[in-house]
Amino acid sequence: GSIPSEMGLLTNLERLDLYHNSLTDAIPSEMGLLANLEEFYLYHNSLTGTLPDEVCALSNDDSGNLSVLRADCEEVMCPCCTSCF
Repeated sequence: GSIPSEMGLLTNLERLDLYHNSLTDAIPSEMGLLANLEEFYLYHNSLTGTLPDEVCALSNDDSGNLSVLRADCEEVMCPCCTSCF
């Protein structure tokens, strides 16, 4: 299945482990609403597309907390990932 856009409503999340879940499709831009997110693990899935700018902003923004972002960079274009698999 895909990542539901409603996950972006879980704004108090600090760590989100979605690896090894057979996830497909693109990563929803709503994930960029997770302002408290510090660690985000997306690898070992079948995701597609480019990581949304809204998610990258969580690590690039002065107020962003995201310090760990791991994905399968051969499947998902991830210009802001801290580690690729």
